[in-house]
Amino acid sequence: MNEIRPIKSECDTLAAMTAIERKLLWLSAWMIHNANHLRPNRDGMKVGGHQASCASVTSIMTALYFDILRPQDRVAVKPHAGPVLHAINYLLGRQTVEKMAGLRQFGGAQAYPSRAKDGTEIDFSTGSVGLGVALTSFASMMQDYVRAHGMVDQASPRARHIAIAGDAELDEGNIYEALLEGWKHDVRDVWWVVDYNRQSLDSVMPDRLFGRFEGLFKDMGWRVVQLKYGKKLEAAFARPGGSSLRGWIDECPNSTYSALTFQGGAAWRQAILADMAKSRGVRAIIDPLSDAELGSLMTNLAGHDLEALTEAFRAATKSDQPTCFLAYTIKGMGLPFAGHKDNHAGMMTVDQMSEFRTQMNVRPGHEWERWEGMAQPQALQRFVAGVPFATPLTPHGRRMDAA
Repeated sequence: MNEIRPIKSECDTLAAMTAIERKLLWLSAWMIHNANHLRPNRDGMKVGGHQASCASVTSIMTALYFDILRPQDRVAVKPHAGPVLHAINYLLGRQTVEKMAGLRQFGGAQAYPSRAKDGTEIDFSTGSVGLGVALTSFASMMQDYVRAHGMVDQASPRARHIAIAGDAELDEGNIYEALLEGWKHDVRDVWWVVDYNRQSLDSVMPDRLFGRFEGLFKDMGWRVVQLKYGKKLEAAFARPGGSSLRGWIDECPNSTYSALTFQGGAAWRQAILADMAKSRGVRAIIDPLSDAELGSLMTNLAGHDLEALTEAFRAATKSDQPTCFLAYTIKGMGLPFAGHKDNHAGMMTVDQMSEFRTQMNVRPGHEWERWEGMAQPQALQRFVAGVPFATPLTPHGRRMDAA
């Protein structure tokens, strides 16, 4: 997670977004915990939920919703991150505690975003993995069609259609059909942000697939932006010996990287020194760091670095070219089982959640309060109210009626 800083002014966007990122991580994890451990359950069966999958996109969704998105933009959120989307709508005043407390229950918030059941604050239903991603491309083509045929006010601003996709969703064939169809019609104003955590339900993703993804998108006329390292790692790479450290991480297999992330800073130190103990430059970088600081440095991927994310997203807004962001992330980032190979449907135990609640400065009995645990709740509330996406698209919210 990003380092917590005080909000020194109304314009301190990064500090405010860091606090929001923290709140979204808490609310999404608590929503799932409540459904499985606290809510009455007559048959005792697991309700389910994906705390790790939520955690891997919390930073990405914070950067988009609280810095980049405009009211007219439409977003398809990967199915397993539904609780993060519900938490965002809660902070924006568009979701209720009652619905969140009823996650995966009749009448409650849906496990996977559903426009039919969750309401029109959900832009795209994404319950069948991969379909939401493809929908953004076709929605953008429909935007071109209705504008070309004079079916909308030409003065109205164009929308950007964005998919937040899990990397395993790129296994779905309909995505490549959408890519080809988009290429035929010169699709514009589409972003696909791939949560490249390299872990799926049944495996750690092979390293060789990454190059295939990049080549496919470029062949279809897309710009590909690789978001691999965060600002702290980039600074370390700029130091003497930093290029060796970078090369070591680049060569580190996905399965090994995930395992070291779970094991922590001491394991990272042992692994690095096993290969580069004689490198003075590398030793100068890692030796002064505590195990916790080293673990934080080695997991500073761009997909969890708000500064790196907002820079890349803002730069991409200057063009309407379809863009794929390959954002390196860690499944379960900020949670006790980050990087564990079996964390896909894993959940924190009651004891782990109690410790996590303390870490988040949330008082028992106040878990659902919107600004609980925030150091400057009033400044944060004003910040959220002022972001562009907080402006309702229409008097009815995000529902648009046909003329």
